[in-house]
Amino acid sequence: MSHSIGMRKRLGFFDDVFVSTDRQLHPARPHLRVHSYRLTFLGAFQLIAPDGHRLEIGSKKAIALLALLATAPTGERWRSWIQEKLWGSLETPRAQAGLRRELHRLRKLTSPHGVALLYSDFRTIRLNLAAAEADVRHNIPANAAEFLEGLDLTDEDNFENWLREMRCNLADFPKVSDKNLMLKDADDADCSVGC
Repeated sequence: MSHSIGMRKRLGFFDDVFVSTDRQLHPARPHLRVHSYRLTFLGAFQLIAPDGHRLEIGSKKAIALLALLATAPTGERWRSWIQEKLWGSLETPRAQAGLRRELHRLRKLTSPHGVALLYSDFRTIRLNLAAAEADVRHNIPANAAEFLEGLDLTDEDNFENWLREMRCNLADFPKVSDKNLMLKDADDADCSVGC
């Protein structure tokens, strides 16, 4: 038995559809605000969940992994590049296992919130920029705190070099008009003077 549009509306059939001017039913497109994670890399690291609670990350390498992704122009890095930065002192199979372990920990930490923080495939890992706001991706005030304050991976020279270059880029950022300069790979930067 077919119900009139008024009857369907009263019965709640219109929760996920709307009626167009030509009286056709179409799927609804709710304009809900996307809840997002907030990542703070300037000063002490913080990861705030979409519900407003702080998520504690116990691993320095997980924090470093998020920083590597957040500073990429597209939020995406190759797995091999990340492995070189964070596990460069290890053999490839152990570096791959270390990366998988950190990804698992981050997914386990964020899965209760129903919004993916990271996406990955067999080649790349990507920060979900639609659901994550990172302070280093926005205008940075001249008096900003140090990038990844207090974080160091003393056994990983590749990461330490990258971190030094990023801190140098960010220290020069207020003087630069193009904010994409900050997001370029630190490997390409020449910060040997003044940093």
